This record gives sequence, structure tokens and C-alpha cells, in this order.
Amino acid sequence: MVDQLRYKTLISTLMFTEYRSLLRNNSNYKLYVLSHCCQHAGDWFVRVAALITANRISGGSASALGMLVVFRTIPEIIFSQLGGLISDRYDRRKTMIRLDVSAALVVFAYIYSVRVDSLRALYLATALRSAVSALYLPITHAIVPQLVLSGKEDLKRAATLNGTIWSSMLVLGGAIAGWFSAKYGVEMCYIVDICTYLLSAIVMSRVKGDFNVHETTTKDNEDGDSDKKANPVKKVLGMIRELFVFLRSCGFATLIFLKATGCLIWGSADVLNVAFAHVENDEAESSRRMGLIFSSVGVGCVIGPAIANCTIVDGKKPSSLQLAIVIGLLFMTAGWAGVAFNSHSFWKICLFTSVRTIGSAMIWLFSTLILQNLVDPKVLGRVFGLEFSLARITETIIATSTGTLRDAGHSKQELAFMSTAIAALSFLFWSTYHFRGYGAAMPRFNTGEETNENREKNLLSEYEHEAVDVLT
Repeated sequence: MVDQLRYKTLISTLMFTEYRSLLRNNSNYKLYVLSHCCQHAGDWFVRVAALITANRISGGSASALGMLVVFRTIPEIIFSQLGGLISDRYDRRKTMIRLDVSAALVVFAYIYSVRVDSLRALYLATALRSAVSALYLPITHAIVPQLVLSGKEDLKRAATLNGTIWSSMLVLGGAIAGWFSAKYGVEMCYIVDICTYLLSAIVMSRVKGDFNVHETTTKDNEDGDSDKKANPVKKVLGMIRELFVFLRSCGFATLIFLKATGCLIWGSADVLNVAFAHVENDEAESSRRMGLIFSSVGVGCVIGPAIANCTIVDGKKPSSLQLAIVIGLLFMTAGWAGVAFNSHSFWKICLFTSVRTIGSAMIWLFSTLILQNLVDPKVLGRVFGLEFSLARITETIIATSTGTLRDAGHSKQELAFMSTAIAALSFLFWSTYHFRGYGAAMPRFNTGEETNENREKNLLSEYEHEAVDVLT
């Protein structure tokens, strides 16, 4: 009976029946999804184009590619914190629209870097665009529970659908971007990205409703007037302190390191992917192969969450999400091991890249969904901002180290084995953490007796009185 139910669930997932129902019954979320598609369609054009541009200008330097990752991640470390504060303070929909327009304008810096053939200009363009993206990310994650109010299962479907869109755009965008870059040049890839951001802003402008959680809170707070009169610096410090008070009392703060663990494992991928795709004296073929590798990433990212949702994940049990992440770490270990043992075969690299990214998609998606389920909406943006910063710190460290080791003479195979070892150690740590009943596996989150509303009240009773003193 259970197997039959799972089989029906699998068929329903593959046919997107549940997702079509969610989109049909929720017009605001449908518009959000369309905006999501527009953004990610252009993102991969820029990702492929930037790597190709850096490789060409630097003459194939792995350190230059590592520095490109650094200039992408350091602004994300800094600005994602600010994005979390903005998310919890201002209307999330309006902020997303403004950031879409800002991102479109920033892309012109990439075009300039291509025309002047400057690596420094490329780094600057990457830093500016990453700063805007970092502001955007906590907001786009935090708004989902406000758009999907119909229960945990629909929230799980929404998170899965968001991940599927990202993966599908990667499958299509990676392959098309590689071909498009080879045929029309990298500059046209940037123009496509500008258009997709502007279209995303237009679509989000049609979403209806008020998405300012701070105003909703202060309207019912008798101290609202004093909050408005408070010093802005004091407000920001109060919001930061409120975040850490929440994390101290919630019982699952360690989970904000899940994405950081994933980035520690896949952080070497950009540097190694360029090395695997490179064909001497043939930039067009290198572009096509780069696109195929990114498409392989997308295939794995589509498959992983779909299978996990049908076999492991129960939206009402956060422990199942944490278990899926542990299994994802096992897939990442197997994928990197496969790449390491087959580093001279391009098609096998693509195959095992898909295996690896089955795991990375599960880590990214289900760590997001755990926090959306467990974290108080009033601090959710700040939690995502902190989580994202931690992830980018580890990605910066591993990408820089990989580029340096590559230029020092270490082979692609040796670096792939390094990533395999990191993945294996991460699997051992998080599997022990899960099976000992920590984090989302704690019984109080999985009995079904504690609703989101009651959990929020319980958490608020522990930290709100201290945070309010600071804010006012």
C-alpha cells in the first residue's frame, strides 16, 4: 500500500499535477514563478560568459578564475546581511522590483569589461552584480511563505518548484548559453541578461498585496510609535541582536551551516569545470563544452529533489528534510569520486557531475525549506542573510584554494579527490548529527502536536522581550 502510494506520488510529481494546481489557485505565486524563470534564464548566460571572458583575458590562469569567484562571493558575504535586514524591514515585493532594475543596469559593466578587454573591469562588474544579487536572495526566499499560505505541503511544493525552475533554467540556459556565446559572442549573453531582469521586474509589479512584515508587526505593537522614533543605527543593531537571540533560543541554529557545508564541497567546481571544458586554441568548442557541463549540473538538480520528494520528504516532518540532506551529501561524495576516477573522459565527467548535483540540489533546496518551516517569519530574512553569508565564506575559501593549487601544478584529478574527501567528512558529521536527534530531527518538531503558530509563540516568549528592549 505504501509502495503504491509512493508510486502515485512519483507519477504526480513527474506530471507536475500538484504544482499545476498550486499555480492555478495562487495567482500571486504564479507571477512570482514567472519572475523567477526570467531571472534564472539570464543568470546562466552571464555565468558562462563571465567564466569564458576571464579565461580568455587571463590566458587560462586558474588563479584568475578563483579570483572571479572571490569577487562574486565577497560582496555576497557582506550584502546578504543587509538584504536580510531590508527583507524584514521593508515591503519585499517592492524591494525585489527595485533590485531587478538595478541588476539590469549593473550588467552594462560586463559589456564594458569585454570591450576594453580588462580583467579588473570584469572583476568590478562581477562584484557589483553580486552585491545586488546578495541583497535579493534573502528577500526572494523570505517572501515565499507569504505567497503560499495554504499549508506545509504547498510550501514544500513551492520550494521544490523554485528549485526545479532554477535547475531547468540551468539545463536550458547552460546549453543555450554555451552555443549562444560560441555563435554570437559573450557580449550578447549580457544583453540577454539585461532583458530578463527588466522582464522580471515587470512581472513582479503585477503581484498584489502588502509584503512588509515589519509594518504588520508594529501595527499590533503598542510600542510602535517609539520604534519609529528610535535611532536608525539603534534599530539596525537591535535587529541584529534580535536575530542572534532567536538563534540562541530556537534549538536548531546549527542548521544555518548546511549551505556552507555544501559550498565547501562544490566551491571548487567553477575552477575545475573550466579546466575540464577547456580545448586548447578553440574558444568556441570550450564554450560549448562549458554549456554541456552546466546542463549536466541542471539535470542532476532536477532529478534530486523530485526523487527525494517522492521517497523521503514529508512536508509535515522537518526530520525528513534533514535526512534528505544527509543522503544528498552521500550523492555529492559519489559524484566527486566518479569525476576524480574519470577525469580524462569528458562525457563521464558530465555524467558524474549530474550525480554530484543531485546531492547539491537536495542540500540547497531542503535546507531552505527547513528554515522556512521552522523560523519565525519576522526574522526569516535575517536568518537567510546570515546563512547565505556563511555559505559564501566557505565557497570563497575553497575556490581560492583550488585556483592556487591548480596553478601550483596539482592536477584536475587530485583536486577532484580533495573535494571527494571534503564531501565524505561532511557526510560523516551531518549523518551523526541527524541520527543523534539534533536540529530538525528533534522530536518536538516532528510530533505534529506543535503547529507553526504555537511554535512561533513559544519562541517569541523566549526572545521577544529582550529584542524589544533594544529596538525601542
